[in-house]
Amino acid sequence: MTKQIEDYIKENLTGEDQAVAFEFISFLQSNNIEFYKDNASCWNDKIYYWLKFKNECVAFIAIKDPDEPKNLWTVWSDDCKVFEADIVDGKIKNTAWKHIDFCGHCGSCSGGKSKVIFGKEFHEVCGCTFRIDNPGRNDLPFLKKMVELCKLYISNNGIIEHYDLLIDENNDPVHDPEPLREYMDKWDGQAFIEKMKLDKGKTVLEIGIGTGRLAIRTAPKCREFFGIDISPKTIEKTTENLAEYDNVSLICDDFLTHQFNRDFDVIYSSLTFMHIEEKQKAINKVAALLKDGGRFVLSVDKSQSDTIEYGTRKIKIYPDNKEDIVKYITQSGMNLMKVFETDFAFVFIAEMKQNNS
Repeated sequence: MTKQIEDYIKENLTGEDQAVAFEFISFLQSNNIEFYKDNASCWNDKIYYWLKFKNECVAFIAIKDPDEPKNLWTVWSDDCKVFEADIVDGKIKNTAWKHIDFCGHCGSCSGGKSKVIFGKEFHEVCGCTFRIDNPGRNDLPFLKKMVELCKLYISNNGIIEHYDLLIDENNDPVHDPEPLREYMDKWDGQAFIEKMKLDKGKTVLEIGIGTGRLAIRTAPKCREFFGIDISPKTIEKTTENLAEYDNVSLICDDFLTHQFNRDFDVIYSSLTFMHIEEKQKAINKVAALLKDGGRFVLSVDKSQSDTIEYGTRKIKIYPDNKEDIVKYITQSGMNLMKVFETDFAFVFIAEMKQNNS
């Protein structure tokens, strides 16, 4: 019978080391990470695993490497652009910086390179950005976040790259000139915001917050505001744009997979559902997150094109069909209150049925 990574952990680790390793392995398995033992001749009898998501490498694990007798086990990250943005909290950031893999550890790369890691520049960084020798329990939050960010990037690579590049190109709708802001209002202007029925007692979620173009108008009108977006550099810019509001919490993650620990009075989204293929799943999740009587306001582009072209970039999208959105909302258990048109969009207003009845 072929040995699994759990067997090697049992044989080679004990006590707290074993417990931490098993907790990390369990987390990886629950996140659909696959384990591939490297049997290449260069590794001989070493216990070395590739960790992959959708056949893309996320990290590596070595157990009891005879060339490094001080280390019971080691985790390396793969190189990932998502590590550049300043999007993690201070505790995880400090743990990450402590575990940067500088050249000289393995000798496999010649001199390394300069990298921005969670908003701070480092030099002579190895191809594997992070290396964690003998991870302890205090390292687990960082290890888990490292994997989650890699998964996010792999799942949404084309979209993340496009929106990250927009930030690099100084494209920030919050600071657009007035004529361009008026043009964007043709999808989600004042009428769109009024349909949310915001007040200072409500908790609000925006799906696809971007740099905060709508949030600067909605966040001041509610008690708590949450915004989620998959682009790390966009969230970094949004943090700057909304810094004056102390009721704002920002999340860099995929709406479909993020685990929210609360419900909301209002959820809204504009020009984001075109990036979501599983639209029924997304709308069902909206319904599950709304309080009884909570309101969902959605703006979708009328265009039925399946690509966005921006310069030389071409991004695949999933156009929104008016009749399909009506069906998805109805099947989710929400009451569809109204559908209206703007110049370029269809806008849907729905409410969660009281007491789920």
